[in-house]
Amino acid sequence: MITIKKNRSEVKVLFDRKEGEYFVGRTEYDSPEVDNEVLVAAKDHFVRLGDFALVEITDAEEYDLFGKIII
Repeated sequence: MITIKKNRSEVKVLFDRKEGEYFVGRTEYDSPEVDNEVLVAAKDHFVRLGDFALVEITDAEEYDLFGKIII
């Protein structure tokens, strides 16, 4: 299980898609459909799919990380 303490940091995220209320991406070190995903609330931020953004990780679940865009 991913712990928030271990993953509370800033990561560079590539956004692949939008699902429901979230933009979904992965860190520059993760493989699609293998590693965890990073979700950012679409109501708070807008990102273009295919772009990288710096994201602060604010929460974590078993397989997903949640964050907010810094830049």
